[in-house]
Amino acid sequence: MNELPEGKIPWDLLSNLVKLRGYQNNRGIVQEPAPGIDIATLDLQEIFKQIREHYNTSTTPYLIYKADPITFPTPNPAKYLVTVNMNDLATCGAIPYGITITILLPPRTSSDLIMDFQKKLSEICGNNGITILGGHSEVTASVESPIYSASMIGFVPPEYYIPRNPKPGDAIICSGWIGAEGTGILLTSGKDYFSNKLSEETIQEGIKVGMEISISKKVLALNRQYHNALNLVHDATEGGIYGALYECLAPFDLGCKINSSNIPVTKVTEKITEYLDINPFKLISSGAVIFICEGKFASEIVECLNKNSFGSSQIIGEVTSKGSPLSFDNQKMHPPEADDLIKGLANLKMKID
Repeated sequence: MNELPEGKIPWDLLSNLVKLRGYQNNRGIVQEPAPGIDIATLDLQEIFKQIREHYNTSTTPYLIYKADPITFPTPNPAKYLVTVNMNDLATCGAIPYGITITILLPPRTSSDLIMDFQKKLSEICGNNGITILGGHSEVTASVESPIYSASMIGFVPPEYYIPRNPKPGDAIICSGWIGAEGTGILLTSGKDYFSNKLSEETIQEGIKVGMEISISKKVLALNRQYHNALNLVHDATEGGIYGALYECLAPFDLGCKINSSNIPVTKVTEKITEYLDINPFKLISSGAVIFICEGKFASEIVECLNKNSFGSSQIIGEVTSKGSPLSFDNQKMHPPEADDLIKGLANLKMKID
């Protein structure tokens, strides 16, 4: 194990890192990553040909761009980093294509850590057709723990682009277990504490469900089949399902009526949120996704989701008219605040101490 000094990643290590580029068969890459190369260059015409072939269309695709970091503790930051960015691309129907990574490491970080991260990054990118286009990495005293951030691009033909156009009367569907990601993080961080309250089987099941955070394949498959019925798709990340619902509708001055008893939540999430005095509906929920769709298609879409994807899917409410209140269990909703995972980790620390 070699401890990395402050400054740039050593040349030999960097040379080995850039050999792990994820998916190798994407067309249109003019400049690949290499030590000393600070940019990626793409031939969009070649990329457009590839996307047209995938969707069997002749239209010019939209380019979709997304950037997101990983800030909460996770057992596999490479997987989470790629997945959360890929999820956001999927909410508008985009197929992921390429990613750039920024990594900031504290002094004396092991070279094994960065190599392990890059191997896992390359593996998940390779499995999802994503090419690692480049990025930046350095060791700096400005951080106390590793910071991973990514920018991702994807493409979608205009006829498959999912708009943000919710309408009064639309049904609101939640697909996937809400709070599962936060549950996995809390169980991993407080395994000793929860071992006295939950069975080992329950703990492992909660951690496993918490790692099922990808929505990309689910959304893209549904988009192909029900594109004309979808008016908005949004993943429930920080702020949980509560925050996601507010983000979906408040910008349009639309209201909603939500019945929380229909929101899919696992028993283990209910238990640990009760132990830690936090709200499961405000707990980070990557892997859960909101579909706002024309009401006449809602039951059919739910049936399709429950047949073909991970986690339960339910109709949880409806969109109401402009100027009407956002209502959650008949209570007025307020703008999302800090995720309850922060409160949960703090409460967990106090209980352990």
